[in-house]
Amino acid sequence: MRAFEVFVNHKRLCSAGIGEDGVLTAIVTFATKKGHRDDLELHVGGLISPVRENVTWAHDALKVGDEISVKIVDANTTDPPSRRERDDPADDLKRQKNYVRAMAKKLGWKIQSRPKR
Repeated sequence: MRAFEVFVNHKRLCSAGIGEDGVLTAIVTFATKKGHRDDLELHVGGLISPVRENVTWAHDALKVGDEISVKIVDANTTDPPSRRERDDPADDLKRQKNYVRAMAKKLGWKIQSRPKR
């Protein structure tokens, strides 16, 4: 499988891979806002598509001067993710309904629903 070997300051952090069907990411983020602290972090994760499972190998704070390296490799095995999460379909539906209600209110629309049978 295709995998990422991730290093921070020349030290191996993890080997991450998701198999045959999914998304694998290695993201370095810097976020700043005047008057607030800066966020600088590394996230290595992905999505195992067939089971809709979000996986994470690393979510670490970085500092100025850190060196990040990602090597793309073919591997038979990778490190197990440190975190696995599956979405709950009932929670998804609730969030979607709440979003629709909030947008309808914002736009001045009225939602009409059918009476339950």
